Amino acid sequence: MFLKPFRVKTQSALKNSDRKKLRADICSQYPNLSEEAVSELVPNKVEMNVTRISTHRGEVAQIYFVQQNPIVFESYKKIYPTVYALWQFPDLVPVFRTWAPVFEKLKNGADLMLPGVIYDKEPSQRMFGNLHKGDMVSVSIAGNRSPVGIGQALLSGEDMYMSALKGKGVGMIHILGDTLWEAGDKSMPPPRPEPLPSDPEEEKDSENGTEDDIPNMDGLQIDNRASSSDQQDGELVPDGENNEGVKDENGVNVDETKDPVGKSEMDELLHRCFGCAIKSRIKDSDLPLRFVDLMKDFVQPFSPTIQIDIKKSSYKKLSKFLQHMASEAYITTKEHIKGVDVITTIDRDHPALKDLEVPEPVEMESLDEGASPSKDEEVCKPLTFTDVYCVNAATLDFFKDRRISKGDALKMSDIKEAVNRYIQHNNLQHSDNKTVTLDPVLAHMILKPSDGDLDHMLLEHVYNRVVGKMQPAVAISSSDGLIAIKKGKLEPISMDVDKRASNKKEFLNGWIGFQMTIIDNLEEYGFNLKAFARIVQRAVACSCSVVQTEQKNKGPQVQVQGNQIAYVGKLLIEKYKIPKKYIVGLEKAPKQKKR
Repeated sequence: MFLKPFRVKTQSALKNSDRKKLRADICSQYPNLSEEAVSELVPNKVEMNVTRISTHRGEVAQIYFVQQNPIVFESYKKIYPTVYALWQFPDLVPVFRTWAPVFEKLKNGADLMLPGVIYDKEPSQRMFGNLHKGDMVSVSIAGNRSPVGIGQALLSGEDMYMSALKGKGVGMIHILGDTLWEAGDKSMPPPRPEPLPSDPEEEKDSENGTEDDIPNMDGLQIDNRASSSDQQDGELVPDGENNEGVKDENGVNVDETKDPVGKSEMDELLHRCFGCAIKSRIKDSDLPLRFVDLMKDFVQPFSPTIQIDIKKSSYKKLSKFLQHMASEAYITTKEHIKGVDVITTIDRDHPALKDLEVPEPVEMESLDEGASPSKDEEVCKPLTFTDVYCVNAATLDFFKDRRISKGDALKMSDIKEAVNRYIQHNNLQHSDNKTVTLDPVLAHMILKPSDGDLDHMLLEHVYNRVVGKMQPAVAISSSDGLIAIKKGKLEPISMDVDKRASNKKEFLNGWIGFQMTIIDNLEEYGFNLKAFARIVQRAVACSCSVVQTEQKNKGPQVQVQGNQIAYVGKLLIEKYKIPKKYIVGLEKAPKQKKR
C-alpha cells in the first residue's frame, strides 16, 4: 500500500474529541489492548496530527501522527498499527516469523509465502489458533521479536494447514522501509532478542528464502537488491538474476558473494550511461518517456558488462536520481497521468555532455528470427480477466465480521464461502441442504419489497441476491500479479481507422491520402505502449508510434500506418488473451477478397 509515494490531501491538528473517538475505535477493534495501553498509544497532552492521503492506487487513508511518527492509519473504516506502534506493543496482533533474507522480498512488494514462515509448533489444524482470512497479522524476523511489517492473512489458519503450508500466507500492507515508515523518524526496530531456530538451512530453500547470511536487526538493510526501475512497476527482481554462470574477461566465474561495484563506482557508471542515453539514444519521438522504460531501454545498453542497479547507488531510488538530474537541468519531468511520471524534455547541449564520448550501445536481446524472446514481448504479457464484486454500503454489515472492508473485491467463490460460513455459524440451513432460513441480517440485505415477509429462500438464490447487491468489477492480472481492479463497466480497447492527408499520391476510395489505425485504452490494460508499438512495427513493417491524445483525461494512443486492425486484433486476442468483449472496432478490418 505504501511502496510508492503517497499524495497528501489535507493535514490538521487532532482535536480532543477526535482523540476520544480514535481511542474508542482502537478499543473496539483491539479488545485485548487495555485502556492504559490505548492512552499510551493516543496520548492526551502530546501534539497529534491527522493527515489525509491518497495512495498511488487511488486508495484514501488517514494517518495519525504522534509528534513525528505515524502511529496508526485508517483505511475503509479499519485501523492498522504502523511499525512504530507495533514496537510499543509487539503482541498486538498474531505474529508470523520469517528469515531476514525474506524481508528483502517483502519490502519490494511480495507477499509472505507460507514456506518462508518459521513455525514454533508441530503442524496441526490449530497451529495458527483461531486465525480467519482477512485477520490482521504482523511479521517479525528470526532473532528479534520486534515486528517489521503488518498485513492481512490471505487464508484462514485451517486453510493454511490444509494447503500443506504452501502458497501465499500474508498480504503485506505496510513494512519497514516503505513511504509510511519514511514519514516518521526512520528509526530501526528496537532489539528484543529471541532464540534462533536450530536449523535454518531448510528455510533457505523455501520459496521466499535465499542463501544469504542471516543478519541481526542492527545491521538490517532497508534499501538493497531491488529492481533498477525504482519499483515504479511493482515488479521484483527474478530469482534467477544473479551472478551464477557469469564469467569475467578471463573466463573465470564471478563469485556471487562479491560485489565488484561500490556506491561511488555505481554513481559514476549511472551518470555516464545516463549522459550517453540523453546525448545520443533518446530521440524526440521517444518523449514523453516513462521512468520505468528509461533504464532497460536507454541507459543499460551503454553498460553491457555491468548491471546498473540504482539501489547500489547513493540515490537508492530512480525517482530521486531523476529529480537530481532535473535540478541540474539535464531533463524536465512531470506527472503524465495519475501515478505515472515521465521525462518530457532533454538537453543534449548540456555543458557537462560536451566532452562525453558515447560508445556504441549493446542491445541485450537479439531480434533475429529464432532468438530468445525480446524484452518488448516480456513487457507485454498475457492478461487474465476475473469477474469480481466489491463490498459496498448495502453489503458491508454482512461482511464486516469477516474483517472485510468496504471496497474490497471478492471473487464469486469467496462470496459463496462467506455466505456458507454465515449460514453454518447461525444454523440457518434446512435439512435438505438447499433451503436457507432468512434471519434479520440476510432478510434486510437481500429481500425486495415484492417478497413480502418471506422467511426462507433457496441457497442458490441467496448467492445471486448477495452478488446482485454488490458492485461488479473486473480484476486484470498478468503472470506477475494484479494490475488493476476496474469497477463498473470496463472501458474497452478501441480500434478505429482514420484518413490522413499525405503528399503521397495514394488513391483510396476516391480520396487521396493514407489510412491510419488508431488504438486507444491499451494503457488501461497494463500495456507498455512503446514496447507494444515496437512489436507491431516489426510485424507489419510500417510506421507505428505512441501519441498523446488531445481529449481531456484520455491517455496516449498507438497509431499504426495503414489499416492494421486485422493483425492488431489477432495479436490482442490470441497472444495477450484479451476477450473479444473488451475490444471494439474489429469489424473495421479490411474485407478479405474472394479467390
